[in-house]
Formats: sequence, C-alpha cells, structure tokens
Amino acid sequence: MNMQKALFLLVFSILFPLIGYGQNRQREVAVTFDDLPATHGNYTKYKYITDNLLAKLRTEKVPAIGFVNESKLFVYAEIDKHIALLKQWLDEGHDLGNHTFSHISIDQSTFEQYTEDLVRGETVTKLLLAEKGQKLKFYRHTQLRTGPTEEYRQKLADFLTKKGYKTAPVTIDNNDYIFALAYSRAKEKGDDVLQKKIVTAYIEYMSKIFEHFENLSVEFLGYEVKQTLLLHANEINADHFDKLAQMLRKRGYKFITLEEALKDGAYKLPEARSTRGLSWLHRWMLAKGLEMKEEPSEPAWIRGI
Repeated sequence: MNMQKALFLLVFSILFPLIGYGQNRQREVAVTFDDLPATHGNYTKYKYITDNLLAKLRTEKVPAIGFVNESKLFVYAEIDKHIALLKQWLDEGHDLGNHTFSHISIDQSTFEQYTEDLVRGETVTKLLLAEKGQKLKFYRHTQLRTGPTEEYRQKLADFLTKKGYKTAPVTIDNNDYIFALAYSRAKEKGDDVLQKKIVTAYIEYMSKIFEHFENLSVEFLGYEVKQTLLLHANEINADHFDKLAQMLRKRGYKFITLEEALKDGAYKLPEARSTRGLSWLHRWMLAKGLEMKEEPSEPAWIRGI
C-alpha cells in the first residue's frame, strides 16, 4: 500500500463517523408514554385509552415503555381493575417505569417529600415486573424537571443511582398534551370536523418537532442521536398513534426500545440543570455554554378550543 492511499484511509476512518453521518445512518427512536394508566378520567376512560393505544402499538410493531403514577390505581372497589391495565402493557411485551406516586412537583417539594413519593410510586409496578421475571429499571422525572437547585439535582441523581434506577431522558419533547385537551373537548361535543382538524395539525406539528431536534442533534453532536420521544397516555394518541408512527416511518425512523436508545454515547454527556422541563439535547448544549433553540409551537387556535 502506497503512502498516499494509506493517508487517505486514515483520514477516511477518522472523518467517516462525522461527515454525513446524520444523513446516512438509520434514524431510530424509542417511544415512551407518561402518566399511566392514563392522563385523566375514570376507569372507563383509562380502559379505552389502554386498549386502543396498545392495539395501535401492536399493529405498528412499536415497542414502548409506560411510566406509571400509582396513585391512579387506588380507586375504591376498582384497584384490581386498574392494576390489570398495567398488566396489559406487560402482556403486550412493553416495559413499565416509575413516574412517582402522585406526579409530585419537584419545585414545590423538599428532597425528602419528593423521594418519599418516588419510592411510594414503585410498589405495584415492581411487583408486576417481578411476575414477568423483570426488574424496575427506569425513572422519569415529573415535568422533566430534575431539581430546583444544582445541589438538589445531584442529590437526586445519586439517590436514583443507589436505588438502581436509570434516568429516562427525553430528546423529543413536545406539547402533545395541548392537542390532547383540544381533541377530547371536540370529541365530547361530537364535532368530527374539528377532531380531524386537530389530528391533522397534531401530526404536522410533530413532524416539525422531529425536524427541529434532528437538525439540533446534527448541529451539536455531528449526527442524529438515537431519539427518545415523550408522549402521554391520552385519547389523541390512543385514537391516532398509528398516524404518528406512519409519519415517523416516512421520516426514516426505526422503532427501538429505551434500553437500545440509551446505548448512544450522547446520553453520557454532562447535562445542565434547568428550572424548565427541557429536551436533553438542550441540557447538553447548556452544559457546554451554548444557547438553546426554542422548538416549534402548536398553532395558536388549538389553545382556544
């Protein structure tokens, strides 16, 4: 091998992971749902959301993890039925994680109050996973807020590590809950035209959100990170997750587990504390002293419904 060829191969081996990596690699995303069994409602609503959401995950062949607020299980004379909803997730092959007992606000709680609620939120979920020969591994911060002060944040991170938890980060943050509220109101009114308008706007909005964080990832990391998507267990996703999954496939995405996503080295980067619930891409950038870039907003008319 001559010197010129050897030099070319050396340069190529160094630059190949960086040049065009985001364009050429398989896009991947882990899908996560917060606020199980469902965001709002009674057992009938919880059951509807669980059945329909799981059916669409099954049809679209999407692995997922749901983060549980166990306070929603303890309804008089209905505890077993509510717990059965979580069993459905596990029976379908999905994972479950801890999202605190009561969806406690970290900004309005002492460290002791917060961690007490966190531990209380693992009881049933841990038992259900054990029945499947699995362990409770993942914790999702409420409102994506990791601590009102740096001392609090670090203390909580240490607490989670000692408890054997892995933090469940989010790179694709979004306002699906705003569309969900508007959609549920339109559904209650029986307004089919408005429902379709909201769903169309939701899918278009989510496409813009993905484009934003894809570009941000390439600008900051030099490639597209294995994305982690935050959604909520709500009616709009129960009724239309298939449309969202199909949009993501058109964008070139493969669906992976959260465990697989976290193998991406970016998730080991230092993260900045923030008083806002932010994408981890923003947190990594802020930790490097860079300014965050605001993501696209939902249409103004959505909030008026």
